[in-house]
Amino acid sequence: MLKILPVLQSLFRNKKFLALLILAGLLIKLLMLPFFPEPGDYTFFLKPWVEFIRSHGYWQAFRFEFANYSPAYLYFLLGIAKLGGEPLIPIKLVSICFEYVAAWFIGGIAYQKYKEDWVRWCALAVVPLLPTVLINSSYWGQCDSVYASFLVGSIYFVLRKRSFLSILFLGISFSFKLQAILLFPFYFVLLLRNRVKWYYFLLVPAVYLISLLPAYCAGRPLTELLSVFISQSEYYDSLSLQFPNLYMWISDNHYETVKWIGILLTCLFALLTGGLLAKKYRAQLTNDYLVRLALLSAVIFPFLLPGMHERYMYVGDLLAVAYIMYFPRKFYNALGIPLISLFSYALCTSLNESLIRYLGVPVTIFYICVIGLLIRDFYLSSLKEGK
Repeated sequence: MLKILPVLQSLFRNKKFLALLILAGLLIKLLMLPFFPEPGDYTFFLKPWVEFIRSHGYWQAFRFEFANYSPAYLYFLLGIAKLGGEPLIPIKLVSICFEYVAAWFIGGIAYQKYKEDWVRWCALAVVPLLPTVLINSSYWGQCDSVYASFLVGSIYFVLRKRSFLSILFLGISFSFKLQAILLFPFYFVLLLRNRVKWYYFLLVPAVYLISLLPAYCAGRPLTELLSVFISQSEYYDSLSLQFPNLYMWISDNHYETVKWIGILLTCLFALLTGGLLAKKYRAQLTNDYLVRLALLSAVIFPFLLPGMHERYMYVGDLLAVAYIMYFPRKFYNALGIPLISLFSYALCTSLNESLIRYLGVPVTIFYICVIGLLIRDFYLSSLKEGK
């Protein structure tokens, strides 16, 4: 397999080939724009939210608790509502635009190693064509690309040692979705190792509060606005929503007990490993180290936390591309991540029961193996850098 790497690297440095991939990605997305799954989140949530905004005076609609998303994304829906007509395509176009923002930052992360422009074009060609990225925005009309683009941008600025911009982008990402906390271990190590000053992290709640201001000025109570993420996390009483982690195999009859045990153990795990990485295994915080650590955070946390949805490996999918670009000879460590995500997406179809029955256990074991490979690579590389 390694023998074909030079051929692939030569191919992905070819501007004409990359241009064809980019055009192919845009064409596929264009063809997917008119379609949406029925029923789905667009039918039950996104379209009714846009219609509510229109029927309640646009800005005045923000006085009400009509959606379980944070106001940051609802402001986009306000703009879409004012366009008039069917909101499906504008909703998808917003998410697709942020796909390319995320791809640009992935290319920027790889650029820190190669210092060559081809890596940016390579990311712009590959990331939007990832199966889960295609389905997420172009078919489902989901908005994971929005928070993910800022989160990946935050990692990009960490690598460039621009701490203020990094945490600013983290705050913007968090303002869109709570899932930004899936990279908590990454930022915890940065804090403990003093790569980012503690007071910069005050930007996260500050940016979030600023994002609430327009809705608050429209008349929505501050208590409601501050509890959006709490309400969102309580919307589904399920330990796993089409995600092949540990909790897929635990009955929801024990939801409350297992949920809090899982959250507690995950927090303890993050604190313990963060402390070890800060005190005992003090490898230099090189860009190689940080890319590995970011990917590990994005992959391990969804496995350990209860209540994970099928889309919660989205950032892991993006960072898997960055990892493969950074360490092409170790591509096999990260190649399984988009496959795990694709399996979880497939669980949202009518094949759900059959897939769980025949592939559920193998995929969960495969997930554990992927985590093992990444930990092994991280540990061995840390030992070398720590010498």
